[in-house]
Amino acid sequence: MSKSRAAFNHLVPIMLVMAVIASVVVFAWYPYPFWHFGKSGKFALSLILAAGFAGPALTWVVYRKGKRGLRFDLWVIAIVQLAAITWGTLSLYQNRPFWMVHTVDRFEVLSMRNIDLAWVKDPKFLDKPFAGPLLLFAKMPADPVGYQKLLREIMFEGMPDLQFRPEFWSLYSEGKEVALQKSRPLVSLRDARPDSREAIDKVVKNHGGDISFLRFVPALQKDGQFSAILDAQSGDVIDTLMVDPWVD
Repeated sequence: MSKSRAAFNHLVPIMLVMAVIASVVVFAWYPYPFWHFGKSGKFALSLILAAGFAGPALTWVVYRKGKRGLRFDLWVIAIVQLAAITWGTLSLYQNRPFWMVHTVDRFEVLSMRNIDLAWVKDPKFLDKPFAGPLLLFAKMPADPVGYQKLLREIMFEGMPDLQFRPEFWSLYSEGKEVALQKSRPLVSLRDARPDSREAIDKVVKNHGGDISFLRFVPALQKDGQFSAILDAQSGDVIDTLMVDPWVD
């Protein structure tokens, strides 16, 4: 068998593995609009790609028919390559958008690395859908004593902010009326972003054609932001737009 044939035989199964990983990442772990990976995610992607192509290249370099110790060399290449791909994939898994928490007047997308899982006492907060994050609502303490305690913990005791505290979480369905009150008419976003009117009009068309029935809330994620689109009657999140949501 030639060097080129050996490298090709190594390349084919690795490409199949990487295709499966890419499909899971794009359609389940990081579906649109959660394509912002952050520095660690970009490093993990780079590592997976580098390992995927470096393996066959090294096979081409070391392969020589009848070479003493060839099998050992190929096993070392395969093990190191799979270890790198596994580490990168695990990093992407741990950093995937797991929760989208509404707090005050916006959504914030969080991964499992953003939350101390020991604080998550209710299993329903870990029941993530197959694709995309679990929608949650972070409720500000209603009584003055609780509110002052929260502020003191954040400002003077180094405790995490409201959206990072599972003891203040509930399912989004339990707080969507508040989110709806904090939302803004989608028409105001359309007026403020003339370059994005085509994308906004497409969303409007997909949801009945009447923009007065749609509202939006800013959403923050790693290295990015987008607009979460709400039904103006139910408060449900029904779509998203990769449009800067911060308007005057």
